[in-house]
Amino acid sequence: MNAALALALMSAPAAQAASLYDLDLPAQPLSKSLTEIGSQTHANVIFSPEAVAGRQARPLRGAYSTQAALEALLSGTGLGVSTTRGGSYIVAPLPAQAAPVVRPAPQPLAVWEAEPPQPVIVRGYRQSLTEAMRIKRRADGVVDVVLAEDMAKFPDNNLAEAIQRMPGVAITRDQGEGRSVTVRGLGPDFTRVEINGLEAQAATDGLAEGVNRGRGFDFNVFPSELFSRVDVLKTSSADKPEGSLGATVNLVTPHPLDRKGPHLAAGTQLTYNDLGDRSGARASVMLSNTFAGDRAGILVSAAWSLTPLDLQGVNSGGWNQGTADGGFCKPTQATGGPCDVANLTQATAAYNSVNRATTYIPRFYRYTDLQGDVERVGMTASAQWQPSQHTLMTLDLLYSQFRTQRTDHFLEAIGFSRGASQGGKPESVPLDAVVDGNNTLVYGRFDNVDVRSEVTIENFTTMFKQASFSLKHDLSDRLGFEGLFGVSYSKFANLEVSAQIDRFNVDGYSYDIRDGGQYRPRIDYGFDVSEPSNWYFGPRVTQPGGTGATGPELRLRPNYLHNGYKVAQARFNYRLNDAWRLTLGAEAKRYSFRSIFYRLIQGEANFPAPSVGIEALTKPFCGLSDILEAGHSPDCWRIPDIDAFITEYDLLGNTGRTALSTTNPAARGFNQAVFENDTSLYAQAEFRRTVWGVPVRGNIGVRQVRTDQVSEFIANVPVSIDPSGQRLTQVHRTYSDALPSLNIAADLNGDTVLRFSAAKVIARPPLASLAAETSVQVNGGARRVTTGNPYLEPYRAVSYDLSWEWYPTTGTVAAVGLFYKDISTYVQSLTHVAPYATTGLPAELLSGTGATVTDDFVIQRAVNTPGGPLYGVEITYQQPLRFLPGIWSGLGVRMNYTYANSQIDYFTTSALGSVIVTADLIYLSRNSANATLYYSKGRFEARVSANYRDEYLLAVPGGFNTDANGMDAATYIDASASYRVTDRLTLSLEGLNLTKETNGTWSDSVARRTTDYRLGGRRLHAGLRYSF
Repeated sequence: MNAALALALMSAPAAQAASLYDLDLPAQPLSKSLTEIGSQTHANVIFSPEAVAGRQARPLRGAYSTQAALEALLSGTGLGVSTTRGGSYIVAPLPAQAAPVVRPAPQPLAVWEAEPPQPVIVRGYRQSLTEAMRIKRRADGVVDVVLAEDMAKFPDNNLAEAIQRMPGVAITRDQGEGRSVTVRGLGPDFTRVEINGLEAQAATDGLAEGVNRGRGFDFNVFPSELFSRVDVLKTSSADKPEGSLGATVNLVTPHPLDRKGPHLAAGTQLTYNDLGDRSGARASVMLSNTFAGDRAGILVSAAWSLTPLDLQGVNSGGWNQGTADGGFCKPTQATGGPCDVANLTQATAAYNSVNRATTYIPRFYRYTDLQGDVERVGMTASAQWQPSQHTLMTLDLLYSQFRTQRTDHFLEAIGFSRGASQGGKPESVPLDAVVDGNNTLVYGRFDNVDVRSEVTIENFTTMFKQASFSLKHDLSDRLGFEGLFGVSYSKFANLEVSAQIDRFNVDGYSYDIRDGGQYRPRIDYGFDVSEPSNWYFGPRVTQPGGTGATGPELRLRPNYLHNGYKVAQARFNYRLNDAWRLTLGAEAKRYSFRSIFYRLIQGEANFPAPSVGIEALTKPFCGLSDILEAGHSPDCWRIPDIDAFITEYDLLGNTGRTALSTTNPAARGFNQAVFENDTSLYAQAEFRRTVWGVPVRGNIGVRQVRTDQVSEFIANVPVSIDPSGQRLTQVHRTYSDALPSLNIAADLNGDTVLRFSAAKVIARPPLASLAAETSVQVNGGARRVTTGNPYLEPYRAVSYDLSWEWYPTTGTVAAVGLFYKDISTYVQSLTHVAPYATTGLPAELLSGTGATVTDDFVIQRAVNTPGGPLYGVEITYQQPLRFLPGIWSGLGVRMNYTYANSQIDYFTTSALGSVIVTADLIYLSRNSANATLYYSKGRFEARVSANYRDEYLLAVPGGFNTDANGMDAATYIDASASYRVTDRLTLSLEGLNLTKETNGTWSDSVARRTTDYRLGGRRLHAGLRYSF
């Protein structure tokens, strides 16, 4: 049996016989022939434009397979072709930088299996640790369990924080709380989420990564009180839906037949955030009852919270090279020009230090002050009927709404991010400068700097709905049936409004991070930023002797995101005998994703002069109370009054100057859709046997899945094809995978379990990459071109797990788990900085943005590349310290540590043949650890928890010609205490982020130049819970 599975795991999905295609290609540029071969054979052919530039291809006529056609075409050119395991063809100079990964031989499909397997499951941490250990020990896979006795006992902000203390689980924080989950170094796009067994997706917006247009799940959408259990399945089995390389998280709501009779659980809390000195509240209630002899029941629950959101920080806008965007103006003296200086010698020395490709300067260094509120509302309902012991029917309903209202305040030197066409950097002249050993400009003083005051209002809502019905019925004493049908929808809506006021060509602007460091810059704006008359709003203007016209912007960017699932599952379980059970099942799933984005048709700059004075359009603002050190920067300045701008320009009228469109150049790239129809058949066998006197249990099976994919996007086309220059385009694609799996657990003696798991797994490609033909974005000084690839293959990997668990006493476990994933197919975004003209895109796409084809853009595209290994170890220890004397016997400890490592080759520029670095996977933290000391005795309970996550990468390569972008390491300390006044009433006190830990991102793995740094403050909760 093991040998058969090993063969299955070593092979690729059933491959099709090499198809022959009739080709008739003339002599033409090699790049065109390669493109036509890919198009005519429906293959993903990847090549570097630089590698084939100037080369001519010979004529090619006849019947060829894709591989043979490429080899014939490339013969004698010094280029070769290699294939990935997923079937992509990479054309690169010979010899290749590394041996390509060759597709293995095809493998026939095995279709048999048995019953629901239980892989590596991680659940949270709470009460009933003894029960959790019992479930962990009996599972076929590695299981860590958290069972919440009632909703109000989750002391975390949301579900992400509820599971962060499990081995191998790390979270990404946004807006001061957990948002998404990384498991064993694999980020949110590799993690599936189910709610009551149905796949679901919830997406919202945030600060760190913006709107979630990927496959990841935003856990902060839900109040944690809605759920009674959280499971994280780290290994795969045939009866579990595909789509995860890292883990499947199953969120479970309470059901009425879980507990017989009438029940009431209610809780309320007051919350306090010490950063903004503001308070909020949260409340929850659950009612349930059973009747008809406890064979039927109804449960309803609701939760609400209003949390103050206060964040202060520093943002650099990224660090760019001194010569980027046209470089700085060279100092002159007594010419009457804009770059005349008094001290030519000093200014020339500063210019020579700053105006270099090796020197990095902040694009718009600024302090940030963000204020708002986060509101969550959630409701569940469940009805169950068990007419006999052989039949159970369950109806589950779930509703949640997550709303953020946030106002962001910025004061910045926007000119350093502008090119010559916008009168930016080429008009600014360095007067004095200090560059450190990492080529970072740590001090600079300049003339002719454009300064901006900006306010952005984010008002976004995510609404989630799910309905599901399940049936379990025993057809006989051996044969059982299980069916599940459900639908879920996630709808995100954001009305984003920004207003800006500018002051042009300010003299004496400076910043200094030599003493306070880059998290506490000393910024002198060179003028009174609180005086209304010093600011301007109106049409673009060109300064005397300037290089181009520029001006402040007024932005309205409504955007929407819809995600939906329709799922139907059915399976039959047949018990052959006491040792074997078989399961045959099928699943049909339809997934839909649509992104809708609007922009102002006439652009966001060059509004007419207002009919009122600047004082009527602005107001004073004071902030930065915690982060700003005295004298380092103004803490009060003039800001745009958003309401006044809306009234003055009828901004929400959607007519005339403020008319909106989804098809103007700035919006096209975000108007996209992906539809997937997935059909699966699986077979699984579950066994319970004794081998050489050792009880062995587990499951073995295979899942065959077919994906029919449709990508929809707005493509830019020549006006000769369509007068509008654009066309709604759909690309259809189908691919299949066979996914064998094995899970074995051996009870070596009375207190030790040894487990082994192996499986082939896939995760589908990123949504934004599949559906984005072309996106051109110009947001002031931020400029980006993103192109997509609807033919991307899924991520593919083979996963192995080996673990040892020791249960010496009740509630005690010591465990060590090893994991290894051989990732054969990966998806990367290649990013580099270059003038817009190098993309080959029409200049018309920049119409109304203020940018030109000579301006530098961040250019990004997605391709399939070979993957690499990911491996690591998890160590867990948990024990109630009952052996301690007296009251100390209520103490207990829970600790875990995870180490993960990976080796992925990342490519830079547009040349696939040039590997710049072998680095960790995005989101992978090499080290993460948790430690909890708890006390539970009598009526009193308390715990203190520490959660550590190592630094991790956010992008490789990084922006603006750096090797990487990343996130700093962080340690969070939380504590809670409760006292049970009566059997029904409990008082609680909780503190989150007691040490006021910060979040920081950086650019360049050596210099660690800050891109964003935020302080969120600590949160305190005090409340009571009542249960009946």
